[in-house]
Amino acid sequence: MKRINFHMLTAFAALVSLVTFNWQYGNETFVFFGFAENKEMEIRLENPVTIEQVYVTAGNRVHKGDVLLEVTRSGLELTQSGLNHEVAKLQSQYNIWKADIEGTIRRLEAQKMAKRGEIQTQIDQLESEMSINRSLIKDLESIRPAKDKSGRSPNEVKIEGLKKELRMAVRPLDSEIRKLKKELRAHNNPLKIQIEKLSEELGFVHQEADKLTITAPNDGIVGSIFCKVGEQFSAFNTLLTFYEQNPTQVKGYVLENLILKVKMGDEIIVHSGVQASTKCTGRVVGMGSRIVEIPERLRKNPAFKTYGREIQIQIPADNSFLQKEKVVLKLPAGKDDLDNKVLRAFTPPKTSSSASLEQKTEDE
Repeated sequence: MKRINFHMLTAFAALVSLVTFNWQYGNETFVFFGFAENKEMEIRLENPVTIEQVYVTAGNRVHKGDVLLEVTRSGLELTQSGLNHEVAKLQSQYNIWKADIEGTIRRLEAQKMAKRGEIQTQIDQLESEMSINRSLIKDLESIRPAKDKSGRSPNEVKIEGLKKELRMAVRPLDSEIRKLKKELRAHNNPLKIQIEKLSEELGFVHQEADKLTITAPNDGIVGSIFCKVGEQFSAFNTLLTFYEQNPTQVKGYVLENLILKVKMGDEIIVHSGVQASTKCTGRVVGMGSRIVEIPERLRKNPAFKTYGREIQIQIPADNSFLQKEKVVLKLPAGKDDLDNKVLRAFTPPKTSSSASLEQKTEDE
């Protein structure tokens, strides 16, 4: 009996120790830390420039489209002027050619109308004579109008000849007019081709010129400014940095001995470390591939180095976190569920001897 009581006391003491350990550290195992941030956007240009004006200072809040800098680019204005001159010259030549073609078309159409009017007038006169003659001999059966072998009167023969003459006169004019109109609509005109090519180049130069006025890509805050008025900057050097007003991601560090592993796509509850009522739900979008040293600021005890896995958490942009604010990260599970998982993880599996001991205790 004494031996059984000794084993019972030992088992009870172990159970109390395990529960105490779980109470003190179980929940903390599932809490880790990070900081809210927004990657700074580095604003650069792909060509050498000279700084003309700087309209902002570090820390300024700006709105999308606000002008931040103005720069100049050597040779760009000269290139633009040269292209404008060349396009204007070719356009003038094209306009002269086009006006000449259109003038020729109008002249040919005028000739066609004049010829048609002239012949039509003769036809109308003959038809008028025929109409008068018919009315005069209508009641005179003894008088019959002269006709040729085909039964046509002289005036009818003349009218048919005039209509044939009209067709013969108008046909070449119509053909020439169609040819000239087709030439006007053609896309392979050498002048037009040159103008289109130079216009494309000019459009590209205009796009490059627009880049010389640097505006805010979004509402946000100006970070660091690395340029001054009058300075010359090489291509791809950072002129200034810019970031959105609210953080959109959290960089966290999961302790390497964390029992419940964090996976891609998991939801994480993000609590502010300084604003008690500020929190949101994020999602894991990136995970480091190696164990790294956790920054001193995020350690429980800064004096001791700890290691973990870096994770990236995407959070909604409509939050009130501060840039680089320390945040507390938790998995969205119930407290009891977490405690049970910790308890199961730390509780050793039952052996046959311990099971028989429990059975004897219950019998007594």
